[in-house]
Amino acid sequence: LAAAVVADPGAVAVVCGGRSLTYRELDEASNRLARVLLAAGVGAESVVAVAVARSVESVVSVWAVAKTGAAFLPVDPQYPAGRVEHMLVDSGVVVGVTLSQFRDRLPGSVRWVVLDDAVTVSRLLSVSAGVVSDVDRGASVRVGQAAYVIYTSGSTGLPKGVVVTHRGLANVVAEQRSRFGVGVGARVLQCASPSFDASVFELVWAVGLGGRLVVVPPTVYGGEELARILVGEGVTHAVLTPTALSSVDPAGLGALGALVVAGEACPPELVARWAPGRRMFNAYGPTEATIMSNASDVLVVGESVTVGGPVRGFGELVLDARLRPVPFGAAGELYLSGPGLARGYRNRAGLTSGRFVADPFGVPGERMYRTGDVVRWRERPGGGPVLEYVGR
Repeated sequence: LAAAVVADPGAVAVVCGGRSLTYRELDEASNRLARVLLAAGVGAESVVAVAVARSVESVVSVWAVAKTGAAFLPVDPQYPAGRVEHMLVDSGVVVGVTLSQFRDRLPGSVRWVVLDDAVTVSRLLSVSAGVVSDVDRGASVRVGQAAYVIYTSGSTGLPKGVVVTHRGLANVVAEQRSRFGVGVGARVLQCASPSFDASVFELVWAVGLGGRLVVVPPTVYGGEELARILVGEGVTHAVLTPTALSSVDPAGLGALGALVVAGEACPPELVARWAPGRRMFNAYGPTEATIMSNASDVLVVGESVTVGGPVRGFGELVLDARLRPVPFGAAGELYLSGPGLARGYRNRAGLTSGRFVADPFGVPGERMYRTGDVVRWRERPGGGPVLEYVGR
């Protein structure tokens, strides 16, 4: 994550609600904050909470944490106090980044760097904006280290912190480049809540590949407000849930050339509305699989909507209850394997071993993740197997 593509320093890197930062300004601001965090004892394998709503500051904060070699933990300041407390204690956070408007809602058990506090502002201006090196960090950032921790919804119990590595993110960025396309001149929407891993997908899709990140203010959820941003900012790339996408009228959005739907089942009628005139994809992936494990080919109106085949970094098997492959076309549980898998659950060794199991089809030491999702293989039009989602 820390190794972003070198872009034109004067090009706009991030814009939100009339505010913007160039690549040079983003680099310098995140370098300064990284130095403040390093002085606070942050380093490899430590976790830094980022309790900032979707904004320019949230982007600067995430990039700063990446430069320290630590992992960032996104915390939605609007979450119930009990959930926030659980995430902070369970993950072992000792330092967090926030803004004064959120500080009173956050637990005092964590030392908070309040970005717009006068003392913090003075401190940030007093440190170098130069490149943060391994000398500053005291160690190299390695691909197997934790890049971020994302907590699950907790719908089946207490929320669990999924630890994702830089290796997994490297696969995501490579897949984004080859499948969805982005680069200088691209304008990528950031509409996901920072507490969901889709926000990481959006961030690295843009800034990690030299494009512009168009951050949607946290008060905008969809509909005409979102459409105005898409048009006004000339957004070219977006990933949205089918629910959010269905609230927007596609008329006048010709600049939006690459569209990814994810997070929910995509109905055929949504493809019929949005696919003509653009490249539209359906993506799938649990948090434990570094955001995305599957992506469809370009969706075609009138054809079945599937989640496609595995993206780079993943192997996939459809197994029965005894871990035996089911016949082609039969329903079974999806198991994922490969370097794209997350490390496991933060401080939950027992739970990790129960969901990240030994791969009986791989070399010794390799793991599979039990998704809990029921799928079946089917033939793609034109040849090649793809996965059809059946349910949980």
